[in-house]
Amino acid sequence: MYSQFLRNLEIFNWSEIRFTMKKYFGADFKVIIVAYLLGVLLIIPTMAQEQKPIQSDSLSRNNNSHQNNVDPRYSVFGPPQPAQWKFQLSYLNSDNEEASSFNFYRKDQRDKTIFFSILNNGLDNTNQYRVQQISGGIILFPFNDDDRYQFDVGGTFDKIKETSLNNSTFFSRFTYRPNRELWMRVGFEYHDGYELGQESNPYVNSTLNSYYVAAKYKIGFFSPVAVVGGGNADENINNRFGGGVLINGPFDTYVFGGYIKSTDEFEDTRTLAIGRWAPFQPDGFPSGFFIWKHQSDYDFQLGGIFFGRRNRFVQPAAVGMISGMFVSSITLRVNSQLRQRKLMMISDDYENSDYSFYCVHLNQKITSTSNVGFTVLQFFKLFADVKFWIIGEPVIGIFYNEETNPIFDMKTFSLVDKKENYLSYQVGIKIINSFLVEAIHSPSKKDFTIAVSYLLQ
Repeated sequence: MYSQFLRNLEIFNWSEIRFTMKKYFGADFKVIIVAYLLGVLLIIPTMAQEQKPIQSDSLSRNNNSHQNNVDPRYSVFGPPQPAQWKFQLSYLNSDNEEASSFNFYRKDQRDKTIFFSILNNGLDNTNQYRVQQISGGIILFPFNDDDRYQFDVGGTFDKIKETSLNNSTFFSRFTYRPNRELWMRVGFEYHDGYELGQESNPYVNSTLNSYYVAAKYKIGFFSPVAVVGGGNADENINNRFGGGVLINGPFDTYVFGGYIKSTDEFEDTRTLAIGRWAPFQPDGFPSGFFIWKHQSDYDFQLGGIFFGRRNRFVQPAAVGMISGMFVSSITLRVNSQLRQRKLMMISDDYENSDYSFYCVHLNQKITSTSNVGFTVLQFFKLFADVKFWIIGEPVIGIFYNEETNPIFDMKTFSLVDKKENYLSYQVGIKIINSFLVEAIHSPSKKDFTIAVSYLLQ
């Protein structure tokens, strides 16, 4: 849903953050978005009709197809649907620095179950250094193809250009859903690689790992969540535990609050969320979400609004996002794209709705006078019913980007903030329903990204 945002997460020199403090993971959302969501919560009860409980935690492409499902093996995601494969070649140019990639994924009623990427990154400001990288993962249902037993595994291996140094990252997790009420997960993640250092030692080796157990149980409209885990950042041990509560409100609204306590008090994390998911039977009202994660020196805020006939932000997507964001507080940030299966250089998250609006804000303190972060606002319009000759389903997107980077001020001999803002836009179109051509351009920065995809179903 926000893989385009994740590209912005990596445009900064994250080694400065790690030099200040080792972080396991790497979100000031605008007041107007919060006001809008609160308005939705207040207005909808007077206008909408209450939705009946669904029989499955499923993000179904066909309205209510899962409700007729009687096979317990498909009680989570609904009955099998034809899989779609997407193969993408992409190229990015930024200030005459280049990156290219080949990606593919397989997607069915269970979302992406196979994903893979080969990246040749020549950007000095991405991933902290230039790398040649291979990433991939697979989602398995090892017991009789049963939705209730899910095993995720994936990893990344890259080589730093002009060196003989390598980085390796691994993640795995097992999810158990015996019924609609109970959800349990255990996970382990590992990273061994290099961070940017000082002139005398340009690369510093770092080893990170994280392990955790999480559970959620639904009692009517009330769902308590608990998580406990630990990990190491080099020689430093950090244990964590926490809990939260998800409350289902009337007419598909929800609120969530959670807190995680850490051995390192600087990593104590608060998580708040509010929003509305779309019912499986479209009711014409918008859905949306706002999530805020806060530490003493770190803020992350993510929001979205979706409206139109094509609205896929249903209950399983909302609950999965909230649970994932909360549990991710004790996982490794370097694994965020793998866990979310977001490896495409140009995302297709706009397909979730006719109209989509996203906002993300990240701010990390470096010193008392300097910060690193960004704010991104994105609006997409998908013309799903438009077809002309061999072309169809055009999409347009308009983005506002604001970046904050610390620079050294010779007058004060200290780091100060330097802000830059710019606009960019995205266009895309399908050709004979099998090829997808997309481009992103930032006129003031002379940056552009082009992607050509082949769709196979």
